[in-house]
Amino acid sequence: MIVVRLVVVAALLIGVFTALGTLIASGPAAVRDADLDVVRWFAAHRTGWLLRATAAGTYLSDTWTVIAATALLAAAAGWWTRRWLLPAAAVLLTAGETAIYELTGLLVDRPRPPVPRLDVGDPAAGYPSGHVAAAVCLYGGVAVFARWAAARRRAAAGVPPARGVVDVVAAAAAAAAVLAPLVVAFCRVYRGMHHPTDVLAGALIGACWLAAVARVLLRPALAAVDDRRPRPAPPPKATAMS
Repeated sequence: MIVVRLVVVAALLIGVFTALGTLIASGPAAVRDADLDVVRWFAAHRTGWLLRATAAGTYLSDTWTVIAATALLAAAAGWWTRRWLLPAAAVLLTAGETAIYELTGLLVDRPRPPVPRLDVGDPAAGYPSGHVAAAVCLYGGVAVFARWAAARRRAAAGVPPARGVVDVVAAAAAAAAVLAPLVVAFCRVYRGMHHPTDVLAGALIGACWLAAVARVLLRPALAAVDDRRPRPAPPPKATAMS
């Protein structure tokens, strides 16, 4: 049932974003012109330090970065919960996003911007941005796991504990879930690899897929782990004085 629901969501996302991409690529010229104006402006105002910074920023969701980070997240989830469902969910987050991105890109004919491009990539693969979609799913998934780990620590303590490492990691992960996709989106446009609407579509694909996996698979799986956690024994009842 879970697999069917996620397949249906993936199919809907492919359909919706294929239609949106087709509309952008062959619809109102004003949208395409505005897209191109932004990319051309960045291409005409490139500076040395931003070239270096955006080259580094792109690696936040490079293919090998995503693969390595997903493997680490899956391993950490498996070690923490001693169950296979959460590691599978971690892999599904990025693998499902990749499948949606690839199929949508095949169905939408939109080349990359006609400016000097600073990274290697298929010239025809302009829409959507897989880097941005991957950043949303990867760092959003880390934030979901970290927030759950922090909540579980508080529940296990029984009383509000002092702020610990888990809480700091959860706060950092939440910040990264917002900032990393924004950084990657800027880098991809700045380096001439995508139009602004391409990175926007990538962000929406990633956000929708993350929400779907979190609702259908992650939340029930995390709840099941919590249900298996030993509960603290209730305090003994006071006996009445005779």
